Amino acid sequence: MLEEQLISEFGDTLRAEAKEKLTELSPDAPLSEDTSLAEAILGYLEEAGSVVGHDLCPHEDTAGHRPCRLIGYSLPEDSTRLELFTALSTTAAGLQTLPRKEVARLSGWAARFFEYAAKGDTSRFSLNPAAAEAASLISGELGRIEDVIVHVLTDAFVRDRVVDDIAILGRNVATEVWDLERLYRVAGQDVTRDRIEIDFPKIMGRPISCLEMKPRPSEYETYLLILPGNLVFKLYDQYGPRLFEFNVRSFLQAKGAVNKGIQKTVREQPGRFLAYNNGLTATADEIEVGTWHGETVIKRIKGLQIVNGAQTTASIHRAHRIDKLSVDDVAVSMKLTLVPPEKLDEFVPLIARFANTQNPIQVADLSASDRFHQQFESLSEAVWCPGEETRWFYERARGSYQVARNRFGSTPAKRREFDRTYPKSQHFGKTDLAKYLMTWMGEPHTVSKGAQKNYATFMFGLRERMGDDWAPDKQFFRDTIAKALLFKATQVVVRRAKLQSYGANVVTYLVAKLAANYGNAIDFDYLWDMQEISPELTNLIATWTPKIHATIVSSAGKRNVTEWCKKDGCWEAIQALDLPLPSPLPPEFSTATDDHEAISANAGTDENELITLCMSLDGAAWAKIVAWAASTDAVEVYDRQVAHTLSGYAIGGWRREPSIKQALRGVRVIKAAREAGIDTAEAA
Repeated sequence: MLEEQLISEFGDTLRAEAKEKLTELSPDAPLSEDTSLAEAILGYLEEAGSVVGHDLCPHEDTAGHRPCRLIGYSLPEDSTRLELFTALSTTAAGLQTLPRKEVARLSGWAARFFEYAAKGDTSRFSLNPAAAEAASLISGELGRIEDVIVHVLTDAFVRDRVVDDIAILGRNVATEVWDLERLYRVAGQDVTRDRIEIDFPKIMGRPISCLEMKPRPSEYETYLLILPGNLVFKLYDQYGPRLFEFNVRSFLQAKGAVNKGIQKTVREQPGRFLAYNNGLTATADEIEVGTWHGETVIKRIKGLQIVNGAQTTASIHRAHRIDKLSVDDVAVSMKLTLVPPEKLDEFVPLIARFANTQNPIQVADLSASDRFHQQFESLSEAVWCPGEETRWFYERARGSYQVARNRFGSTPAKRREFDRTYPKSQHFGKTDLAKYLMTWMGEPHTVSKGAQKNYATFMFGLRERMGDDWAPDKQFFRDTIAKALLFKATQVVVRRAKLQSYGANVVTYLVAKLAANYGNAIDFDYLWDMQEISPELTNLIATWTPKIHATIVSSAGKRNVTEWCKKDGCWEAIQALDLPLPSPLPPEFSTATDDHEAISANAGTDENELITLCMSLDGAAWAKIVAWAASTDAVEVYDRQVAHTLSGYAIGGWRREPSIKQALRGVRVIKAAREAGIDTAEAA
């Protein structure tokens, strides 16, 4: 069947993502295959709003009595719910179907981690700093933890996902099972709406009164409702961020969910909440309307999405859950619009934009995401790497790289062709892009908050940084790839260092430190042309790695290091660090000086003349120059690479014009070749 085929393809995509995540982990990391799978799965769950952030602390202690095992956890500052994550990879387990007994065992082992932490029995974690930190944090925050959810993550099929709740130290511990089939559905475009179904008689004991807009427009239906504060609390408590349309959910992650003004009204004047608050704007896929005691009522809603009022909803929940304030007297207005399925993609974003015009989420913010990513994706499809043999693949939609590979062709020859054009090392997604750029912008503490929060912060600051009319161009794309190359190379070096913990934090802080101190001296054109960093820069990163790691740990003092990495103070400590530079400098640094020398050597020559001189030679002439350059030490490695690139341009009929930096080096190579007696008479 088609669905089975699609689930199978999704499984291939998920495992390919996990395999890539595996390369970012230290070779000595515990539970590495299960951890990499968990990272891939959590990416989907966080994007869907089913999970809000996570920190890794892989630990396995299953040999003796009362074993425990955990991959990661989440305990946001404004939450009373602890979420624990455990995972089992089919690659590691050799299973295609996970029995209920095994699911219960995995859940029980994760729950026992909470039990040990809650009781302060942390000695068993002494050899695992990340696990020890997680246990210490849970122990210290036990007073606000009211319930626990264990998420069992797997790429196998689970036929029976029901696991009985248990109680630990007065806290209810429930289990959520995410198998391949459920993950496939949550990754689907419409799954968030499909899973939210509100039955008012069941929740409130009666349907909810409403006022219908009449006459009814041909394209939609709209109703006005007044929701009791307790109902708003219950909806958010059950569904969390999944209630919110995606851009609004991102706004919450970027800006924080709690509004102090709303909190004050709930506390001091709850009866005036309806008068003071703008209310909610929402959409639905299905609305069941009827009559009750002579008035128009809504019985059920399917596919509820709040497109304006996210802060109101989250703040009411916080007031009741965390601050223990009564919301009995709170009432909130809601404008609810029924949108036909065929109009969802067009209608819902427009409602979100216009509903939020007078609120902190600006129209430009809501539209910037799609527009920017579409433009960047187009650039990735248009720009070839030097030599015109490979391209970078930008995943505007998660998993699209593997989908494209699967659909490019089913034969081994076709797959090899795709892999040659789009090597696995040359693809990245939206959260990766945000990670590279936010690191370079000096925001490693934001990157350390997690992929989704960092992405949301990046997108909602993009318009402010770049301007209203800015659009990415080819130079921006090439510079971004240069930053991606540097970040990926740093990941490799840090992984080889086999740090016991905080490797991901070391990567972002190290690159941010490099950018802050020497960003203006690093030539992105060099990195783009070479498509790799030099051995000299690799050695510099290797030298800095233990120093960055040691400073992160020592500057935290007695604080939780993982949480410390998310603070401004950690970045301030790294900025104050005095790190050595090698002599001579890596070639990435020296290009600025070399370009200055090249400009001096061509003083009085117009830049356009240099470009014209390079383009005056045809492919045959450049082939001679490249062959000579490869046989002599008189030409620098980077100049040789630029000559090879220009040779490719020439062979292609000069459809692309060289940049001024390429022309400067190209002319230098041309002059050296002529001085060495190389005949370039084939000039066009």
